[in-house]
Amino acid sequence: MSHINDKNIDEVLCVLIKKGDTQAFEKMFRKYYARLTAFAHTFMHDLDLSESIVQSIFVKLWEKRAQYEITSLQSYLMIAVRNSCHNELKRQKHELNLKNMVEPDYGIETFNYPDAGAMQQIKDVIEQLPEQRKKIFILNRIDGFKYREIAEKLNLSQKTVEAQMGKALKFLKENLLELKKQVYHILL
Repeated sequence: MSHINDKNIDEVLCVLIKKGDTQAFEKMFRKYYARLTAFAHTFMHDLDLSESIVQSIFVKLWEKRAQYEITSLQSYLMIAVRNSCHNELKRQKHELNLKNMVEPDYGIETFNYPDAGAMQQIKDVIEQLPEQRKKIFILNRIDGFKYREIAEKLNLSQKTVEAQMGKALKFLKENLLELKKQVYHILL
């Protein structure tokens, strides 16, 4: 008589999920959701954000199920949660840095730019970048990935990533010159 353990159940679930079995996916979701959310919460200290991260991982797993070759479901899910939490923390840190760059704290609570939409202007200029260049810029400056990591993630050469970042920064500098003049004008 064969012994069925958790690892065997996970292997069967992986095979069924890969074939598009929604019941197997639901079973996996019920089995791991609470545990993964608690794990994410140890990083994020925010239950809603932790749940959102875990849900995103499950959505991505379902959408790309045919591409994955998962040998250990539990290990895969735990690593995916850990990596997503680290990426979110990096993203938050870089977003805060970007915000502080645009809205520095001079110890004057009432300090405002003449244009309250300065952040929106920056976002609008970023949106004007060609799709791949925008993706590279966001991965580097917002998500905190290094050029080498971006190259691997997007299947590009590191030189291509560097060139695209140079072009993105030049474009931003040129198109945000007016905003810079506004900020400089108030400080004088």
